[in-house]
Amino acid sequence: MSDDKITQLPVKQKADTGHLMLVPPPREGCMHYPASFEIDVDGGKCKCKTCGGEVSPWFVLQRLMHHESTWNRTREAYQDEMKRLKERSRTKCDHCGKMTRVSNR
Repeated sequence: MSDDKITQLPVKQKADTGHLMLVPPPREGCMHYPASFEIDVDGGKCKCKTCGGEVSPWFVLQRLMHHESTWNRTREAYQDEMKRLKERSRTKCDHCGKMTRVSNR
């Protein structure tokens, strides 16, 4: 294929500025983790009990959702492990290496 049939478009490539488009706000002092929060239901305000600073209700909601998700994953893993262990009838002895019956009391 010859280059004479290719038409170059007048597009200039942007120079990389090295700046991020979305930049998180700078954090100073308390990260509010782990922290308890005081919630004013009527005023719609939340306060960090560690530093006393005001935090967004959305921030508190996000923390609660994170803790609940972590708790649910841990609970499910525990239940799966208990189910697996309950189905076992024998296990290998650490001392003699022989198979031994498991008590299901």
